[in-house]
Amino acid sequence: MLRIVEIILAVILAALFFVVLGLFLGKDARITRSVEVGNPMAQVYDSLNGFHNLNQWNPWQHIDPNMRKEISGEPYGVGARLDFQSMEKRVGSGSLILTQSGLEEEGVVRYTVENDWFGTNKELVFRLKQDPKTRAVSVIAQFNVEYGWNVLGRYAGLYLDGRIGEDLEIALARFATNMSMVPMVDYSQMVIEEVDLPGHNVLYVGGGIPAAPRKWDEAQVAMDGAWKQVEDFMKANNITPVGPKTRIVNVLGEEFNDFSMAYPVESDSIAVKNNVRIGKTYAGKALKLQFVGDRLAIGVPRGPREALKAWAMTHGRVYPWDGSGQYDEWIGDDPVTGYPLTNVYLPLIK
Repeated sequence: MLRIVEIILAVILAALFFVVLGLFLGKDARITRSVEVGNPMAQVYDSLNGFHNLNQWNPWQHIDPNMRKEISGEPYGVGARLDFQSMEKRVGSGSLILTQSGLEEEGVVRYTVENDWFGTNKELVFRLKQDPKTRAVSVIAQFNVEYGWNVLGRYAGLYLDGRIGEDLEIALARFATNMSMVPMVDYSQMVIEEVDLPGHNVLYVGGGIPAAPRKWDEAQVAMDGAWKQVEDFMKANNITPVGPKTRIVNVLGEEFNDFSMAYPVESDSIAVKNNVRIGKTYAGKALKLQFVGDRLAIGVPRGPREALKAWAMTHGRVYPWDGSGQYDEWIGDDPVTGYPLTNVYLPLIK
């Protein structure tokens, strides 16, 4: 009997020691990891500001690539929501809800975490800080949790750095790799919108155009010559265009770009001849950017076309990687600067 009492007392003392020791452990935990990327601040912020690029920064993607995910709420910014479910205990089930989002001198994207882990007030926060000299952006990922008087939670917090810390390191490395593939264009001062294009009939003449900027004058002469053929054909056949002249991208190359120089027309049953052909422009969702400047600068590095591609990538949109289907509407001269005014379009697959 005395032996049993001793065992019970030992268990009670061990439990008391466990509880007392736990009360001296931290009542909250904060795990921080960071990575530096060379992209403009706006690109980094847009990539994290919602779940459209979730697989690029999701801390648990490498643990369970097949975790079930359901996205709802706002597409970007506060109100975006993700519900997830995984068979892996390390991931579990729960939700991420975007509760704070802003880009001023520094950027912040804050997600509330609701899952079956120990603790309350759990959150995943991304803070963005730009180096004023190099312009590189530090992406600081932080996981915060409060345990309060939950002794078991406080003990669990001892292992949190090794667990979630490793996950954040892997996620940030993956994020940096993906960001390195985005064209380095700061589109923050550009107006880019998503539009639905109806498509229209066009008369066009195709041909290879020297790639800018190596042969600007030769490229301009070739494009003007192709448009002149269409204009002469329309004049000879009493055809009136129904919109501005258009340049349609067929293939973008290193030395020569294959374009079609076109004018939109109403009918699709015009009898064409010689080099003039009839076709239809892209119909569907696209990104649109209005550009003021030399038309040959549209396709240069860090120019309008690359800005549209960068915006698509940071907003989770997919476009044809061969460049086909892109086109530009050359709609006249800007009344303020006198430079050509051009609508630049990038078709979207999704």
